[in-house]
Amino acid sequence: MRKFAIPMLVTALLFMVTFVAIQVARGQVPLGPIVLSQETQSESMREIIAPEASTAPQQPTIGFIDSPSATCYIPDPAQDSCYINWYYMSVSASPNYMITMTATLNNIGPVAHIQGFFQTSMYIPYNMLGQGVKVPCGSLGAGGNPQLGNAYAFTIRARDSAGLSSANYGTVYCPAFNP
Repeated sequence: MRKFAIPMLVTALLFMVTFVAIQVARGQVPLGPIVLSQETQSESMREIIAPEASTAPQQPTIGFIDSPSATCYIPDPAQDSCYINWYYMSVSASPNYMITMTATLNNIGPVAHIQGFFQTSMYIPYNMLGQGVKVPCGSLGAGGNPQLGNAYAFTIRARDSAGLSSANYGTVYCPAFNP
């Protein structure tokens, strides 16, 4: 009986330890923000992120940021000064409220910060940013495209009252400055 009981007891103990380890591993939540949804189109990407301290909702209530037509233009061809602007930027978060939307250029930093007040959507038209963000145009091929000037990566982030955030990433190329 002893020869049979001790191996059975050790086997039962190993099974219990294995099941406890599986339950502990299943209960762990990844650290950092949780990406709820993500879309990529050529060089552009956008995503919806849940804050790290909360549980991710089954259906996110913040939408993707819509920011078509990021444009870089040169108003005076005699100067190495271009302007970056978007046709519009828009995001919604019904039934939550939109808190902020921030546009950032890669090597410049934040270039626009808009705050909301008890509104479920934000719409920023092109003329709200004036002429746009002034940047150097660059010489031919400076941004990697042999026919254009500098390339600028941008990030647009929005956050709602539930702590969910949405981000949109892209690149805009400026015309080359030819002195």
